Amino acid sequence: MRDLIDLWVGVQNWLFETFVGPLLFWMGEMAWYEPGYNAVEFVMLGVVQIAAIALAMRFFEKRWPLEREGDDRLISVDRVYTVLNKLGIIPLAIFIVTYPLTQEIELLMRAWGIAPPRLERLLPWLGDNVLASFMVYFVLYDFAAYWLHRAQHAIPAWWQLHSLHHSQRRMTVWSDDRNHVLDDLLITLALVLFSQVVGVQPGEYVTILLVGRLVESWSHANVDMSFGRVGERLIVGPRFHRLHHALANPDERHIQDHNFAPVFPIWDILFGTAIYDIKYRPTGVDDPAIDADNGRGWIAQQVTVFGRFLKAVAPRFIRAPFQAGLRPPAE
Repeated sequence: MRDLIDLWVGVQNWLFETFVGPLLFWMGEMAWYEPGYNAVEFVMLGVVQIAAIALAMRFFEKRWPLEREGDDRLISVDRVYTVLNKLGIIPLAIFIVTYPLTQEIELLMRAWGIAPPRLERLLPWLGDNVLASFMVYFVLYDFAAYWLHRAQHAIPAWWQLHSLHHSQRRMTVWSDDRNHVLDDLLITLALVLFSQVVGVQPGEYVTILLVGRLVESWSHANVDMSFGRVGERLIVGPRFHRLHHALANPDERHIQDHNFAPVFPIWDILFGTAIYDIKYRPTGVDDPAIDADNGRGWIAQQVTVFGRFLKAVAPRFIRAPFQAGLRPPAE
C-alpha cells in the first residue's frame, strides 16, 4: 500500500512540475499554486473513476442488462458529460467561480473568531480513528446532499435545471454526470459551504467525492441489481435509484419524488420517501419539451435548459425560443 501511495504522489508531482506549475508561472498566477497541485490529483482521480466505469461497471451492464433494446445513440452525450466532469473540466470552471467566494467566507469566519466545529472537538475519540472520522463526515455530507436533491425537485426553477438529469430514457452508468453546469455550480457551492461549516478537511472532502461519485455512477447502471434485502437499506443500488428516474404515469404521478438519497437510503427511510419494490419502470420524463433533450448534443442541452430556467425565474422577460418545458415534476 505504501508503494502505491508513493507511486501516486510521484505521478502527481511529475505532472504538476512538468505541466501545471510552469503554466501557472508563465501566466503569472502563482496564487493558484496550491489549488493547481490539488487539481492535478482531482484529474488523476477522474481517470481512475472513468476506468472503473468503463471497465468494471460496464461489464455488468453488458453481461446482465435490464433494458436490452433502445437507442444507444442517446448514451453518447452522457459520455461527454462524464469525461468533462470526471477529468475536472467542468469542476475546474466551477472551482474558479466558487474559490474566491469560499476563500472570502473563510477569511470572514477567521476575522470573526469563528472556527469550523470539527467533530473531533466534540468526539475526541474520532481523532484516533481515521476510518470512523471519514464515515461520520461522509454521512453528514450525504445528509446535506439528500436535502439538496429534494430541493432540486421541489423548487420549480431549480427543477428546470435538474430536469436535464431526468430526461434520459436510456439510463446507464454514464448518466450520473448528466447535469446542467449551473445546477452543478449550485450544488457544489452549497456542499462546499456545508463542508466548511461542519469542518470537513480538504483531503477528506476529495475522498468523499471520489467514493460518493462512484456509488452514484453505479446506482444509475442499466441492471436490475441491489445489495440484498439488508444491504439495499444500507447503500443505494441500481434498483433503488432507478425508481427515482421512473417515467411518471397516471397511477404514479409522483414516482420521482422518492428515493432521493445519493449513497445512504436511511434518509429516504427516515423521512418517508423510500419505495422498495422490484417493479420494472421505464425511465424519463412525461413532459415532451423536456424529453426533447434526448435529441440534443451537450451545447444544445445546456442552452435549452438554461432558457427553461430563465423562463421559470423571470417569465415576463423571457420570450421565445425558450417557451417550452416549464412544468415542474408531474402533479
